[in-house]
Amino acid sequence: MERLKDMFFVFVCVTTCVLFVTAMYITVFWQQAVLGVEILWQILVVSFLCSVVTFFYPRREVGKKAMLSIYICHYVLTNAIVLGCGIWFEWFYIDNLPMVLAMLLAIAVIFALVSAVAWRRGKQQAELLNERLQKYQQEHRD
Repeated sequence: MERLKDMFFVFVCVTTCVLFVTAMYITVFWQQAVLGVEILWQILVVSFLCSVVTFFYPRREVGKKAMLSIYICHYVLTNAIVLGCGIWFEWFYIDNLPMVLAMLLAIAVIFALVSAVAWRRGKQQAELLNERLQKYQQEHRD
């Protein structure tokens, strides 16, 4: 259940960031765009796929090298998902270097922002669990 909560949290964060970046991207590259409802579904699909990747993170503590490897794989997979879906949904043209670079920058910024928020949330949850554990141990020691 906890994994689903974490995934949903990441989904909400990613979706929010993607909506913001999409508005900026369309403003820069597609100023005359007339969008249909399909863009909303596309954003939800991409956000969901990027959120599912969080299941690769272990639930137990691992070494720094292993965590770095997982983090790098997550970033590469996120790029593959967004760029692949972006090409499929025709969000950008692969032969237009400024569009591709803007997508890569957007992915990096969103990934960093969501990772920082998720890390902070995890740290807060760990602190809360430690406080509760200490309180429980004190109550049962007395």
